[in-house]
Amino acid sequence: MKKRKLKPFVKVTIISILFVAFVVTAGILANNQTSLASNVDDDYVYVNDYIFDSYYPVVNQDEKIQRPYAAENISVYKSFYEQDASEEEQQNSIIYHEGIYMQNSGVDYSSEESFDVLSSLSGTVTDVKEDTLLGKTVEIRNSSEVVTLYQCLSDVSVKKGDTIAQGQVIAQSGTCVLNGDVKNGLHFEMYKNGTVINPEKYYDKSVKELTDN
Repeated sequence: MKKRKLKPFVKVTIISILFVAFVVTAGILANNQTSLASNVDDDYVYVNDYIFDSYYPVVNQDEKIQRPYAAENISVYKSFYEQDASEEEQQNSIIYHEGIYMQNSGVDYSSEESFDVLSSLSGTVTDVKEDTLLGKTVEIRNSSEVVTLYQCLSDVSVKKGDTIAQGQVIAQSGTCVLNGDVKNGLHFEMYKNGTVINPEKYYDKSVKELTDN
């Protein structure tokens, strides 16, 4: 069988197509290299800086919110202040300190004996500090929308940056200036999108139920 020779104009067309393809490919590679170089920080290459700036722990949306304790004989010492609560309920949710009345932004639990304080949800410890009025404090970010705050603690066993499992012991009950007459207490707050909410309304409900409301 005789080999067919390509006509001159066909050769020119093929060469032109290959050249254009080469130029386009080279341009794409150059852009990619520039993009990667712009994200280089010393020895690391980040896929996307936004991921690191906006990282939040991923919590199973079906995980149900637990009480921050498992011991028995624990009672509510001060309730969360609700605008639509009865007068009697509101009176039990007012904190008095040095001549000032304050609406309680959390729930205060107390017991005659020391008890373990547990993480209500999985998450990451974002702060551990000593507060003048509320004593030893642990803040846990549970998702991009949910934060839980544990105060009036003693014997804190976690540190900032720790990854926490639901039900993990993070401290022991304690005391603080605002609840000075309580020896074994816990002040517990829950935030959704930066707004404090009543945790008593959400125990045994899923994270999804909380964030969807």
